[in-house]
Amino acid sequence: MSRIVLITGAAGGIGTVTAEQFVDAGDTVVVSDVNAEAAEHTAQALRDRCGHAERAWAKAADVSDRSDVTALFQAIRERHGGLDCAFLNAGIGGGGTALLDTDDAIWDACLRVNLDGTYNCLKQAVALMLESDGGAIVTNCSILGVNGGASAAYTATKHGIAGLTKSVAVAYSGRGIRCNAVCPGLIDAGLGARTVEAGGAKADAFIKLHPAGRPGTAAEVANAVRWLCAPESSFVTGELLMVDGGYSAR
Repeated sequence: MSRIVLITGAAGGIGTVTAEQFVDAGDTVVVSDVNAEAAEHTAQALRDRCGHAERAWAKAADVSDRSDVTALFQAIRERHGGLDCAFLNAGIGGGGTALLDTDDAIWDACLRVNLDGTYNCLKQAVALMLESDGGAIVTNCSILGVNGGASAAYTATKHGIAGLTKSVAVAYSGRGIRCNAVCPGLIDAGLGARTVEAGGAKADAFIKLHPAGRPGTAAEVANAVRWLCAPESSFVTGELLMVDGGYSAR
């Protein structure tokens, strides 16, 4: 049976590759992104990929805007009557700066998009899933949601996402909703692509912190997301799953 899957930040990087994997598995994907044109382009590419006009559709939303998020979930409710899985992937970087060098505007933006955005979507996803038989939610955390990092704004908001994920798991797993997080290390797509593509000493040093000796791929993160949404992980909830080539095992 085709599941209904929401992916935020779906118009590029990890989000797009994850959407492709869900569509390839026979699921129906709601493609959401702050960029409406890019979201529709991604949805069309997914429809072309699977050959079914109803298996992907786009709904633009700024996750930091509660009215946008409410409209997104209402559209899902009206079109499908429920939601089976959600990958809350939308997020921004924090400028890579330590506390004293952090611009207040960057701090505020990270709070709005990363932390408030995850909160806004979690609240709506849980409410919609409680209307039916529950579901599986995966947040996109980070190795910096578990470990320390020099980037003050990014690290703080990712730690917040880790806490929110565990809180939802504790409160709602007994009601059929599982909530887990993927915690990627350096990935050669999305926010990490700039570091990998820039190369040089900084990139080399970061890669060396990963015992696997290389960056991860968007497909490797997507594999973890799909497993956390699958029946095979039915007793897994509140987990912060490291997808980091051993970074956190050092």
